[in-house]
Amino acid sequence: MNRRRRDPMSRTKWLLIHVRYVRFLLGEFRLPLVVFVGLVTTGGIILHRFYHHEYVSLPKAFYAVFLMIFLESGLEFPDEWYLQPLFFLVPIIGLGAVADSIVRLAYLMFTQKRKLPEWQRMVASLQRNHVVVVGVGKVGYRVIHGLVELGETVVAVESNAEAPLLDAIQDLGVPVIQGNGRNEKVLAQAGVAQARAVILATSDDLTNIDAGLSARDLNPIAKVVIRLFDESLAKKITGAFAMPAISTAQVSAPAFIAAATGRKVYQPLELAGKAVHLTDVVVSSTGGLVGRTVGEIQAEYVVNVVMLQGPSGVNINPTHDVILGPGDTFLVIAPMDRLVALEARNTNGESKGKEILAAALVPGEDGASP
Repeated sequence: MNRRRRDPMSRTKWLLIHVRYVRFLLGEFRLPLVVFVGLVTTGGIILHRFYHHEYVSLPKAFYAVFLMIFLESGLEFPDEWYLQPLFFLVPIIGLGAVADSIVRLAYLMFTQKRKLPEWQRMVASLQRNHVVVVGVGKVGYRVIHGLVELGETVVAVESNAEAPLLDAIQDLGVPVIQGNGRNEKVLAQAGVAQARAVILATSDDLTNIDAGLSARDLNPIAKVVIRLFDESLAKKITGAFAMPAISTAQVSAPAFIAAATGRKVYQPLELAGKAVHLTDVVVSSTGGLVGRTVGEIQAEYVVNVVMLQGPSGVNINPTHDVILGPGDTFLVIAPMDRLVALEARNTNGESKGKEILAAALVPGEDGASP
């Protein structure tokens, strides 16, 4: 049986989280603890100095007060009038502090089971070097799910307590802070000051910008990424505030192109200021790519073949002498106009209509596709 080895760093992180959890509990119970300790200490000193029925050492006096809190006493009732109230007040105050602690502990356990906001804030307060995602819509959920799959620690922020994806997010083990991301207090509860990155993924541009600026104020060194619908505004935000701003329209454009033209354009990229796209190409048995080498394809069409899947399996960064056969699939990165030319060659010019549609949808430099 294979056993998974525990990563030492994960064990260290686990211990740190539990240390912070203990510190949090001490903070939650600090008032009852202060009352309890103060009562035992003060009452013990008073008994040690003023109780005259018998000599009471200081440790014994502390122990006597401790027992007195729970309605037990190892000392006789004093004759001194100024000590008599102590024997009545100690149980009342002490039991009150104990009862308060029990109620607090029960409430914390209840909120943990029910995933109420108090528990979510407590869990979020323990996180360090994490990623805060503001907005638990469809985009936010995909971002959070992807981050969790990468092993990142995530805290989410959502203003709508009835958001349909909240349960799915919490099932991933991600705490959700309920509140408006434009509120600095809410961002502070999500631990933005200790976060490594903040992603603003709501459907409102103004909310994302405002929350992004607030996050930058709370943590100047965190990476702040903003989702925006307006592409021109995204460019201005990126330039003015040095915060990556991703335009939803720009990101979704490849999906529309793929749906309209039958292509699989996965993601636009930008290298050295030039837009390129990533797609896969299945070598057609009747096309012009059969029998050509990877080097010939790259040189002729000025593209980069980064992966090839053929009869021998997957080949990452195939060498130039690898020959393409029918049914082979290769992953290629290039500007859109070169991808169109490559596909036209692969289908012997049958995709002329697709070329025209792609050129119309994706304007590029000098009137051509990028």
